[in-house]
Amino acid sequence: MKNKALLFAAAFTCLAAFTGELPAADKHGAHAGAVMNYHRIDGRLVTGGHLVGDGLAELKAEGVTVVIDLRDKPPKGQKKKLADQGIEWINIPIEWDDPETVDFERFSEAMEAHQDEHVLVQCAANYRASAMTYLYRVVVEQVDEDAAEKDLYAVWNPGEENQQWTGYIDGIIAAN
Repeated sequence: MKNKALLFAAAFTCLAAFTGELPAADKHGAHAGAVMNYHRIDGRLVTGGHLVGDGLAELKAEGVTVVIDLRDKPPKGQKKKLADQGIEWINIPIEWDDPETVDFERFSEAMEAHQDEHVLVQCAANYRASAMTYLYRVVVEQVDEDAAEKDLYAVWNPGEENQQWTGYIDGIIAAN
């Protein structure tokens, strides 16, 4: 059985290398879409990481009107690049190693202020973005935790390896 798995993995790698792309079922990987780890939650809400390729034009074409960027060190000129596409940019810097309660409060305020717009919540790899969006949906929108977890885990599972974020998520939910 182990040899079959290795053979399959080798054939898959060769197929991807030969054709220059992954099979259709795997085109929704880490760099599919306008941003890294792109994940659509519903018709108005998307989460993702950094821009990929011509991501700005793709975001505009999808109707994104607001980007809430959670990176504590966003790329220079991000606000102008998005403004040139008619997209509002809001930066709520959240330190990866030290998220604070006030970060969730500021994020919630921005989400509420733009609740009728098509929003992309963005960070470097869609870990902070998916975690904060999960929290907002559970705490503010009262989405069932199991349903919201499906969207969080579609991109990232903080799990055992990231006690900082697991503790942060649990703390925000317990406080609300």
